[in-house]
Amino acid sequence: MKRICFVVFFTLLVTGCQANEDSIQQFIELAHNQAQAEVEPLQQQYVFVADEFAMTSTRVPFVRPRTELMATGQETDKACWQPDMQRVRTALESIPLGQIRMKGVIGDKNMLWAIISTPEGKLEKIRDGYYLGPNHGKVRHVSPRSVEVEEVLPDGMGCWVKRQITLPLASVGSAV
Repeated sequence: MKRICFVVFFTLLVTGCQANEDSIQQFIELAHNQAQAEVEPLQQQYVFVADEFAMTSTRVPFVRPRTELMATGQETDKACWQPDMQRVRTALESIPLGQIRMKGVIGDKNMLWAIISTPEGKLEKIRDGYYLGPNHGKVRHVSPRSVEVEEVLPDGMGCWVKRQITLPLASVGSAV
């Protein structure tokens, strides 16, 4: 008898647990029918077309050209001033003037030496007549506040043009 009661109770329990899936199915269908996504169409994709590279000279395009070289094929009959190309270049001539900083001066009123700093942090002393920078820059005057350098640049026609550059005394907080 106990067993029969248990079976009847268990059967009622199992039948009562049957899920009513009709309402859930109706809700899912309703939500699916009402859901409308409004998606803007994608913009037309930009197609990049690279230009064909045609090498017109033997110079490598990723290396800066030497400033003292004239354009090929240009000959000059002019009798104009030329820098001394036979002069032995110093180590300071390989450093662009924009990377050199004046840090101070030493000497007396008769002869001043400027203390300059290279990009590596090395200190060098220079005076009138020394050469700086890749453009045949010659130190013309050292003062307590600046160094005046005369650079010589090619004009593209076979002659050379002089340009004055002033390296000011670097402030205390400036970088090397």
